[in-house]
Amino acid sequence: MNEFIRRAEYTIRPPYCSRDNYIHKKVALNSLIAEKLLALEAGANNELIQNKEFQAYLRGRKEQTMRQLLYNNVAYKKVVLDTNDVKKKYILAGREYKSSYISFDDSNRVNIFVDELKKTGMSFEKLFQNIFGVEQIPKKNVKWNDQNEPVIHDALFSEPLKVGQLIGPIRSEDGRFLLMKIKGWDNHVAISNQDIKTRWNDVSDKLRKKYAAEIYSKFAANVMKEKEVNFSRDTFYKLVEIVAPHYLKSAQETKEEFNNVFWNKEITPDSIETNIEELISYPLLQIDGEVWTVEKFRNELRAHPLVFRKRRFSKKEFPEQYKLAIVDLIRDKYLAEKAYQMGYDKATVVERNTKMWEENFLSLYQKNKYLSSFDIKDKNYIKVIKEYLDDYVDSLQVVYNDKIEINTDEFEKIKLTNIDMFVVQKNVPFPIMMPGFPLLTTDNKLDYGKKVID
Repeated sequence: MNEFIRRAEYTIRPPYCSRDNYIHKKVALNSLIAEKLLALEAGANNELIQNKEFQAYLRGRKEQTMRQLLYNNVAYKKVVLDTNDVKKKYILAGREYKSSYISFDDSNRVNIFVDELKKTGMSFEKLFQNIFGVEQIPKKNVKWNDQNEPVIHDALFSEPLKVGQLIGPIRSEDGRFLLMKIKGWDNHVAISNQDIKTRWNDVSDKLRKKYAAEIYSKFAANVMKEKEVNFSRDTFYKLVEIVAPHYLKSAQETKEEFNNVFWNKEITPDSIETNIEELISYPLLQIDGEVWTVEKFRNELRAHPLVFRKRRFSKKEFPEQYKLAIVDLIRDKYLAEKAYQMGYDKATVVERNTKMWEENFLSLYQKNKYLSSFDIKDKNYIKVIKEYLDDYVDSLQVVYNDKIEINTDEFEKIKLTNIDMFVVQKNVPFPIMMPGFPLLTTDNKLDYGKKVID
């Protein structure tokens, strides 16, 4: 039931089952059962299952879940909150700071600016105007629940601040240095019991995640202890030259590629793979006595797409950011090995999540295989479902009837919303949390399978 709720709520359902009524809920259940039936029909030894890239993708999905379970067990569950700490942060959590700020590329420039402030006694804003030649200094409002880097959040919400107080320099995750001046704040008071409870829980949750991140960072550092990554300079920069255009795409190109992935459209391969072949046997790096060739790196990349620490960076910054992303990939590989040693690959949540993604792709494979036998000219997916797939799914319900069990009593207790959501995770190789909703049937009848009685 938990998988049904997550699949139905964390993705965008099609219009024929997007509402919160009972009929639409039955269509949603039939669609998700149909996905499993098509996966069964695809068989265990088909072309997709044998594809090495697909195998690597599933391994990557599995290992990501294993690392998340590792984080939960070795860090998140170990956090014990101090009530006094929560109270202290609760008092500040209603503040929305108004600030002006300056971002610097390196420590020398920020130190020069701070020294000039002390020497001249000039105001923060006036010195900014003199040095940068810009009239308006950047401004930003910051709230407790904003998704800021932990170091920025801590600088603002650890202790009460004063109007005019200078904060920083703060070194961000991307290596930049931030100076902030507090211009004032609005205090949003929690009045009702529900508001007070919600804020207390928000503060507790944020603190728990903060302390868990610190514990996990130490755990990861211990796993990587005495392991050093040494890059082959020549190979690395040749590789950078090949892949940089791919990663430095414009916002529009990135949006179009995302839409292609979201709607399961075919993406034609570019020249990257072809050009990488020229370097395939070259040594790229060495870690823990093992040499990684470009080929080995490419294979690892299929199971772990790179996660960049900075969301935006210039062409000049790319080599360093690319190197950091590779180092993080290697760290995650060692953390996954630790998770294997702890038996997390056999954990129920890991097996179910991996199976869910496998079934999703197998059902798409089988759906495309089935539809390819028809000369379909209509591009309207709802018409295609009604004309070709509804009957096909009905026939599979008959074939696999004895293998299907439905707990209708529990199903009827489930309440779905009619709010479209598309849930993604941050800072992971595979950010999309749930497979796309299966577009397989518009049937709203539960006239198959066995009824499970509690």
